[in-house]
Amino acid sequence: MKKVLLNLLLLLLVAPLLQQCATYTEVDEIRRQLRIVNKKIDDMRSTTVSELQKNQAASTGQMDQLEQEILILKTSLEETYHLNQRLREQNKELEVAISSVAQEEAAKREQALRQMEEVQRDREAKLADLNQKLQQQQENVRAIQEARLREIEREAKEAALAAEMARKKTQAASNILQGGGNGTPRLLADQQKVKKEVTVAPTPPPSEPAPPTVTSTQETAPKAVAPPTPAVVVEDSGQTLFAQAQRLFTANNFSAALPLFEKIAEESANPQSVEARFMTGESLFNLKEYDKAIMQFQKIISQQPSHSLAPSAMLKQGISFENLNDKDTAKVIYRKLLSRHPEAAEAAQAQERLGKL
Repeated sequence: MKKVLLNLLLLLLVAPLLQQCATYTEVDEIRRQLRIVNKKIDDMRSTTVSELQKNQAASTGQMDQLEQEILILKTSLEETYHLNQRLREQNKELEVAISSVAQEEAAKREQALRQMEEVQRDREAKLADLNQKLQQQQENVRAIQEARLREIEREAKEAALAAEMARKKTQAASNILQGGGNGTPRLLADQQKVKKEVTVAPTPPPSEPAPPTVTSTQETAPKAVAPPTPAVVVEDSGQTLFAQAQRLFTANNFSAALPLFEKIAEESANPQSVEARFMTGESLFNLKEYDKAIMQFQKIISQQPSHSLAPSAMLKQGISFENLNDKDTAKVIYRKLLSRHPEAAEAAQAQERLGKL
């Protein structure tokens, strides 16, 4: 179309010259102009084609880039899908592990309770045995005391009899002195009377039971044996059980602080039960019992999600998974912490640890 227009333009320019019988010089000038016009046309054609080719090449490059980006997006979506699948599987495994640990803990508590009941029964049996022995010893003491009383009564009777004989001897001697020569037969009669009285001296009745034979240790009253008392935790005056557990924890005596925190955590009515639950997890964490620590932190996360210690519990739970070399689960925990508690101070730590995994 452009070429036709150019030819018409040339005809319009050449027509006046032909009509006026142009000279040879003018004809050369027209030819030169025609060459110039043709050159411009060729230049425009080459320039336009080059630009079109460049635009087409650029469009082709953009299409290739778009296809690559689409392929990358597809790959990313597939990876995200597989990651979600793996996270679901890991969550299922985690739930199974948590359930298994909870069952093990329940079995351990039941076993410990049975052991405590057995120990209590043994103590009660020992206490009953001690009470029986104490009663037997008391009966032995009463028997010894009664035997001693009977011995004292017998000795008193013998002493009274001896005093009576001595009195009669004295009286007989006095009668002899007062009787003069006739006193010999009377003295003999008195002597015979005394001999008869001596031979018939009373003896303990055979029906009287003999005192029981006892050892030297039974000659004195036995001391009462105090029954064993169960061990209890004695707190300082004015200090609570939680404060005592905190002191033990601060002194790095985690094994001693653990049962105190557990005891407070089991008391749901105690206002410090959640703090005690968290410190139970901290004690287990410091004892490197990470599985049990994860369970304690999970109780806070699931039962008290709005508590101020919930972000700290999630952070500690993620670190515990890291220490168990389960980095994938740790990442999931950190992401949950960032989504649930983005304003918490623990969120920054979770973001930092997530970046290093």
